[in-house]
Amino acid sequence: MDFLSNLTDSPVTMTLVVANISISLWAMYGNPIYMQKFSEWPYQIVYERKYYQMITSAFLHANFAHLFFNMFALFTFGVFLEKFFVNNFGSFEGSLYFFLIYFISLMFGSVLTVIFHYSNPEYVAVGASGAVSGIVFSYIIFFPESMLYVFFIPMSAYLFAFLWIAFSVYGMKSRLGNIGHEAHLGGAIGGVISTLILINGSMGILLSHFGIN
Repeated sequence: MDFLSNLTDSPVTMTLVVANISISLWAMYGNPIYMQKFSEWPYQIVYERKYYQMITSAFLHANFAHLFFNMFALFTFGVFLEKFFVNNFGSFEGSLYFFLIYFISLMFGSVLTVIFHYSNPEYVAVGASGAVSGIVFSYIIFFPESMLYVFFIPMSAYLFAFLWIAFSVYGMKSRLGNIGHEAHLGGAIGGVISTLILINGSMGILLSHFGIN
């Protein structure tokens, strides 16, 4: 019953989860050549004009764990946020806002990755992390004081946002781990900007949580 409710009330979220899982597993386990062709290679995007990679790479994942964590986050925050939009703006407009925020966040993450790595022909990135980051930060705009559990550690959503940005900037500067920090930061920025532009009054909602009118 809950699954059918999610499908009805948050169709974009459920469609994106299914699309990511299906395409990623298909590429990882059956057609690895497509991982090579449709991943994000910033050098190829700039010098060979393979612009499509900025979108296609967001539906591919490096391994099952990468896919699981991204889809878990997308489902957890996406279902709630899309339902929130649907309840406030109607089924079509609410889901459209959600899709636009997801897509704009995806593009911000991909573009920032290109900006930082276009001169490196060996750099490659995959994953929906940028888009998911945008959805998480859009959620935080409306529910900054909600409690999140990060590795079982409770913290407010706005504190998580500050830590996420700080960690992303530090990761970019120190090249920490095999992680697309640029996509994470770009997606977060895209999520905030697109939400503030698309959702009328969203800035006022955010400020009101901190007693600012």
